[in-house]
Amino acid sequence: MSGVSNDCFALPRGVHWTPVDEALALLKERMAPVVGVEDAPLAQADGRVLAEDVVATRSSPPHANSAVDGYAYAHGTSEYRLLVGRSAAGAPYGGAVPPGAALRILTGGWIPDGADTVILQEDVTVEDGVLRFESGPKKGANVRKAGEDVAAGETVIRAGQVLSPQDVAQAAAMGVAALTLRKRLRVAVLSTGDEIAQPGDELGPGAVFDANRPMLAALAARMGFEVVDLGVAPDEAAAVRAALDRGAASADAILTSGGASGGDEDHVSRVLGEAGARTLWRIAVKPWNGAPVFGLPGNPVAAFVCTLIFARPALMVMAGADWPEPRRLTLPAGFEKSKRAGRREFLRGRIGADGRVEAFRSEGSGLISGLRWAEGLIDLPEPAAEIGPDDPVEFLPFSELGL
Repeated sequence: MSGVSNDCFALPRGVHWTPVDEALALLKERMAPVVGVEDAPLAQADGRVLAEDVVATRSSPPHANSAVDGYAYAHGTSEYRLLVGRSAAGAPYGGAVPPGAALRILTGGWIPDGADTVILQEDVTVEDGVLRFESGPKKGANVRKAGEDVAAGETVIRAGQVLSPQDVAQAAAMGVAALTLRKRLRVAVLSTGDEIAQPGDELGPGAVFDANRPMLAALAARMGFEVVDLGVAPDEAAAVRAALDRGAASADAILTSGGASGGDEDHVSRVLGEAGARTLWRIAVKPWNGAPVFGLPGNPVAAFVCTLIFARPALMVMAGADWPEPRRLTLPAGFEKSKRAGRREFLRGRIGADGRVEAFRSEGSGLISGLRWAEGLIDLPEPAAEIGPDDPVEFLPFSELGL
């Protein structure tokens, strides 16, 4: 995005811009959960924010059991008397296994008292009620210990976590039927500009289709938020104020795109400034009638990047989640770039077949095709740099940014 005047990191001349890490630190300090809690059935938990810790009320598994189909016995010799009966999942053996005896056991069957090892059925011979094998496994083989997965009293899932299908499975395995969750954060989305036309409409002279609002709505939905569509506000201060009022009345936070710089028609920036709400970079931390406003650039790529880097972690905290710390990959560069000092840059990138990070062919902030091509963002710090092939760079996969 270098050289683009309306990108995620360019402010009007003479205006101080807050470094990225400082802006993120300020957001992290000022944001707090704003949504309430509710109990919901486990089937509705995926993608929601957990409001209360999940503590195991019993161990999982509750009893030592077999990992294979085979025979259970006390480790010692290579010949055992086969008992009548068996242990199967849901149907444990009613007695104990005496020394020198073995019991048929199926996968998931409880290990009976007196047994400590299970041998696979294909590794033995059974003849005339006697089980024999040449070389058995070591003591304790093929046995899943009680509490091997989760111990009773253990905090298994902590509050503030966005629940995944894996978390749902863990809760279900512990017998949890309902969870205390945060209610969904409501995020309003607004586009601004006289030139904005709706997809499907006839495109007039100088007009452009609104890509930002559908994109921002999709991003908010992907983050697990309830989306409120505010439509498009024309380049009029009164219209922008009215739209922000509607957003504050119907949502917990507002994402706007366009009008966030310092030009004649940048009414979002002007309106927020007049209200004393523009306190940081292009992000209004002080709420508009109670709803924080994230004033994003009008170019789609810049709006996309700013949403992931700045708005997403702040919104997640408002939703009751922990501040997300994306993991970064240090990988060799598969591109060349001469970077000027003074600002942080995020390039669209992806990992090539040779393991190096490739950069998109252009840094233009209006090329949505680059977002589709990319697998993540190449994070270039503020100092000047001459980046050549195989130089180490930091790569943020989209999967670490909630996509």
